[in-house]
Amino acid sequence: MKTLKEHRDLRRKSRRNRVLVGILSVWIGGSFGFWLVEKLPFAIAQSAPNIQTTPSAQPKLLRINLTLSDPKDLKVKQGDVLKVDAIISDREEERKRLTVQRGEYLATIKILSLPTTKPIEPLNIKKLPALPDASFQEIESNIDLQRIKVKSAQDRVTQQKQKIELIETLNARDLPAGTKEHESVKLSEFETALKGEEARLNVELGKFESEKSGRSLKQYELEQTEIRYALEKNRSLQEYGKAVADYDRTEQERVFRIAEMQSKIAIVDEKLKEISTVRAQYNSEVKRVRFVKQINNQIDVELLLYIVSDRPNIGTRKTTQPNGRETGKPFNQDSFTDKPD
Repeated sequence: MKTLKEHRDLRRKSRRNRVLVGILSVWIGGSFGFWLVEKLPFAIAQSAPNIQTTPSAQPKLLRINLTLSDPKDLKVKQGDVLKVDAIISDREEERKRLTVQRGEYLATIKILSLPTTKPIEPLNIKKLPALPDASFQEIESNIDLQRIKVKSAQDRVTQQKQKIELIETLNARDLPAGTKEHESVKLSEFETALKGEEARLNVELGKFESEKSGRSLKQYELEQTEIRYALEKNRSLQEYGKAVADYDRTEQERVFRIAEMQSKIAIVDEKLKEISTVRAQYNSEVKRVRFVKQINNQIDVELLLYIVSDRPNIGTRKTTQPNGRETGKPFNQDSFTDKPD
């Protein structure tokens, strides 16, 4: 047991010694580092005058890759001497085409933005007023009066006939001469008057029937008119509903077309931004023009420029192309696959 305890004490003492050595090493290293940082700026300042700077070297050869829409977009040819900002390529036709296209889109939007007329609501067709209550009181009164007259005439005729029958039972010697003939004439007059009153009664009855028929006809015509008005109102509402649906559909199509034109204008604007004029950054000479490939309307061209900014009289000398042609003649289009030296 004693040996085990001594062994443990030795292990603890050894571990404590290692920790102390590590702390001491860190402290010494930190102190040296702080001293070195304080001295370093002075050493740099002492050595700074000995540093020599050289300006950035200007390139001697410059390779330019262009994408054209037409061979005419290339404004230079092999052998040309260019000044700074000289135009190398400019896609004028493409820019004009896109500008015209943009104008057409704007004109279409202007036409589509014109105000449109909404469908007019149909007039409210009011229901026809009902016919007034039928009143035949006057005619019925006339009929009743005429019936009384007929009845009175009938009574006179009946009484006159009874009177004549009574006269016939009497002795003619007891009566004044011509009595029977006189009474017979009166009977004829009464019968004629009765016929007249009966005729007038028939006339009044005819009027009554005519008024009732006229009333029925007016009621029928009113019902037919109401049916026609209802059909006309229904037809107007259907036509108005169809006109509103057509207007809404037209408005949706108009809004969609305007949005479509605006989208196309945005695409054209992006394309116009991509069409930039390429200019020379240095005084240089066009050493080679090479057509690389063509896909649809895109032509890839590679130019090799030789920087000649240090030469005198730039732009005034006459240059000769490597193939012996003078500047001003068509550039070499034969080397589609030749690589520049």
